[in-house]
Amino acid sequence: MKMMFGPKKGEYFETKRGCDCEIIELIQKQQEEAKKARLKRIFDENSLINPALKHATFENFNHSEFRQAYEKAKQYVNEFNINEPKNLLFQGTFGTGKSHLSVSIAKALQEKGYVTIFISTPKLLTKIRNTYNKNSELGEEKIINAIAEADLVVFDDIGAEGEYSGWSVQKLFEVIDQRAGKHNIYTTNLTSAEFEATKDMQRIFSRMMMNSEPIIMNGTDYRKRQFLKGAKENV
Repeated sequence: MKMMFGPKKGEYFETKRGCDCEIIELIQKQQEEAKKARLKRIFDENSLINPALKHATFENFNHSEFRQAYEKAKQYVNEFNINEPKNLLFQGTFGTGKSHLSVSIAKALQEKGYVTIFISTPKLLTKIRNTYNKNSELGEEKIINAIAEADLVVFDDIGAEGEYSGWSVQKLFEVIDQRAGKHNIYTTNLTSAEFEATKDMQRIFSRMMMNSEPIIMNGTDYRKRQFLKGAKENV
């Protein structure tokens, strides 16, 4: 066979007839594993995730109380289309599994080959503040760019920082605003009335609602459910 490319172009070499299917299959498998490893590294390096959520998946989510929310989350993964941005907004009381479902979505899409990032917004704001330190090795621009370029970003626990105006809210609006027109998931314990408290919060809520499907998850904190279950069993 004649070499068509490279420094030995025009030279002839021997090759076996037919297809080396096993070799091709092995190469493809190695490439796929390398891609998954790269996506996991991106997720781990850029995500700001609480330790309790690191092992959260669809498989270990207790959907007995929030079956509909669970189904909506699974549907989001199944219908995910990079060219048709869609957002989810999980709103509700503490400890109902909003963050668990969001992590599960991010991990499931990562398995499908998408770049996903999960961000605890209080941790994000702290990390950005730390970049203002003259000894910081990480710049704010690098953080913002990583968030901007991801296929999906989860903004978890919006409003948990407890500030309704000032630098924190303005910076959060800036980060969320530059994700407009892309896939995002938001979780919050705040009510719509609390988002109306200040003009800054209203702007954030307006961006969060853009192309978003709200999923309400009000119920008993799962930590309290476990406590109450244990108390009943010991009666």
